[in-house]
Amino acid sequence: MLGSLNKKYPFNDNLKINVRSIGFVSLGIFLFLLFFEPFNIQNPDFNNRLIILATFGAITLVLLSLFRLVIPSFFTKAFSEERWTIKKEISIDLLFVISNSVAFTFFAKYVGRIPISFHIAIIIVIISISAAVILVVFNQFYLLKKKLEELSTETPAQKVEPNAVENPKIEFQSENKSEYFHLFLNEIVLIKSANNYIEVVYKTDNKLSKKLIRNTLKNTEALFAKHDEMVRCHRSCIVNKNYIQKVSKGTYGIKLELYDYPQPIHVSRQYSLQVKKALR
Repeated sequence: MLGSLNKKYPFNDNLKINVRSIGFVSLGIFLFLLFFEPFNIQNPDFNNRLIILATFGAITLVLLSLFRLVIPSFFTKAFSEERWTIKKEISIDLLFVISNSVAFTFFAKYVGRIPISFHIAIIIVIISISAAVILVVFNQFYLLKKKLEELSTETPAQKVEPNAVENPKIEFQSENKSEYFHLFLNEIVLIKSANNYIEVVYKTDNKLSKKLIRNTLKNTEALFAKHDEMVRCHRSCIVNKNYIQKVSKGTYGIKLELYDYPQPIHVSRQYSLQVKKALR
């Protein structure tokens, strides 16, 4: 059981979601105290009672912001997804519950003039625990939604079967027509621009090979006008969509992972819609 506490736990570092969740929890505490009056504040002035109850919400707002926004922004490595664990998540939630309970108690006693009985102390602890739990639930919903969005963009493709698709022979020719070579369409993995040349990456006999020929990618793209298999994904790259293993979100947009090709291919924003349409 102790070993399971060291398992990785995704820390939500999305500022917008955290601010929204913290604000919702703090407002919820204020409304709960206002309508249910668990502290039974004996203050005849309604405005003063309102200020006292609002301050309880403000205390939670400050402490949650401290533990969920301020501290993680200073210690980014400790709060990174690679290092964050279940044990650390429990620890920071426990620290918040203790801090919030102590702050509520001092404020209730010395400012709100609320007698601190065992019953009031239990209510304070329950409110603090509830705030931590609700925030964790919010974060889990967000992380689950994020995971579902990532999975929805991943598009696995089938490996190329030579006899399963039309397989015409493509002739690559240099600009001055002094050089040329032929490849079958299903042998071509991708074509990259290389200064005044194009680099054709192809697969024959389960072996990946490359050929250079003097030409432009624009001229080469015209060769595949009638072949939907070849998709432009970047100003310097055309890929065979039958070799695409997975489409996923990268740091700068979507990226393609190809069968038997070691490097991911990044899709520029200009061609992202074109790639998604081709993969449908």
